[in-house]
Amino acid sequence: MKPMMLKRFHVIAALLILLLSVSAAAAQDDATVTMIVTRDPVSLDPHTTLDPGAPILLAYIYDTLVYQTPTGEVLPSLAESWTVSEDGLSITFTLKPGIVFSNGEPVNADAVIFTFQRLQSVGQRSLIYDEISNITAFEKVDDLTVTFQLEEPSATLLSALTYPYAGILEPSAVEAAGDTYGQNPVGTGSFILESWVPESELVFVPNPNYGGHRPWTDAGTASIDALRVRFSTDESARVNALLADEADIVYLASGAQLDRVGEGFTILESPARALVYLGFNTARAPFDNPDVRRAVEQAINKEDVLALAVNGIGQILNAPLPPTVFGFDETIDSEGLPYDPNAAQNLLASSGVTIDRPIRILTSTFPTFEAIGVVLQAQLAQLGITAEITVLDFAAVRDVALGGDYDILITRYDWNDPDVLWRYLGTDNLGNTNRYFYSNPELDALLVDARQTFDPAARAALYADAQRLIMQDAPIISLYVPQTMVVISDRVQNVELLHSHVVLEDALLAP
Repeated sequence: MKPMMLKRFHVIAALLILLLSVSAAAAQDDATVTMIVTRDPVSLDPHTTLDPGAPILLAYIYDTLVYQTPTGEVLPSLAESWTVSEDGLSITFTLKPGIVFSNGEPVNADAVIFTFQRLQSVGQRSLIYDEISNITAFEKVDDLTVTFQLEEPSATLLSALTYPYAGILEPSAVEAAGDTYGQNPVGTGSFILESWVPESELVFVPNPNYGGHRPWTDAGTASIDALRVRFSTDESARVNALLADEADIVYLASGAQLDRVGEGFTILESPARALVYLGFNTARAPFDNPDVRRAVEQAINKEDVLALAVNGIGQILNAPLPPTVFGFDETIDSEGLPYDPNAAQNLLASSGVTIDRPIRILTSTFPTFEAIGVVLQAQLAQLGITAEITVLDFAAVRDVALGGDYDILITRYDWNDPDVLWRYLGTDNLGNTNRYFYSNPELDALLVDARQTFDPAARAALYADAQRLIMQDAPIISLYVPQTMVVISDRVQNVELLHSHVVLEDALLAP
């Protein structure tokens, strides 16, 4: 073969190899689903993460003893069954046999005990720490049976155990990883973490040891080779990626971008087990005065907040509990103070309080919160109150709020049990989750009693009294119930929402 022809042959061969490589990569990408969420988690250790968005990702890695249906029913997951003693001071779980972690180790009583002893040791900032701290002893009955001894009867423990924060850990993996466990998680879920480039992307791949034990899925039908998770706080950028076929699944917090989503996409949505609200610093003037807090409540046009901040996606609320949480009562919700600027002016004047400084509105970079701050600022101006807005990341907001250097906090809670009221407003939680410096012995008594009351009717009655007391004292002002909205390309089929988590175990990719 002549030199020139030989050179051309090598060039053609190289191009063919490159083409085949690109084709192979494209084929691999065809089985990869790309999801865009708001922020990169700090850690995937369920005991130490504080990121409110973390459960979306933790649920791919970990399983819990029990899970909660969309209607609030608690059903078995890793546990096959459980029994509660007559005095309510012990609960015994029997585990399903044959389940293993992604590293091949068995799920047994030792793993369960290790998990919750560790949470008690390192999880002081966990949202379920209080419930787990109520467990005074763990008894291994046999390899698949474990008993929790409780200090007090708890009607809230099972609900807490449904959260991914209560995911069961594999002891040897935790001990081997040490301080880096949050970047090297091991669970029994349907996916495992393959790689993580901070602030860029996470890649999950199917767990080879997942045996289809999750009761809300059908085993063995998923056709996904990988789940790539990217991050963006810009909703417009998320939808741009979706429309450019650079993403298959995106989370949206408002309706601002929905008009851009046309054929070829499915929108999954459901009311969140959550509440967006304003919290007052009740320890410093002017909001140490309940009349001033109530004046602000009547100065807020919640319809404008909903329309301007989230494009009307959500449900306006007055009660401290949303319809998605046990204890909600339409009658109580109807008793909230109406929007009435004149009444607000009169109430502020009669309080005798002079506000002679700009108040500080504190909020995070959470989508829509900055927009809420701008609307609130304008509405307070009509009441004669000047406000300045401070926007920080989630961790910084927590620290500033706990330090008391704010007047109004724009925030939300995500919880599946009315015990959330004790968590955020109970005196026991001052300096922790109670960042409003609010203390009311009468409310404390109602909430503590409700935590230990198992009869649903009696428990609902206690929470009704508690909600009325909160609405009267106004340490917080409810704004609206957010809507979980996920836009999914029709390329990804057979998926559903379980709370805010996109269930992918049974997903099928269209050809």
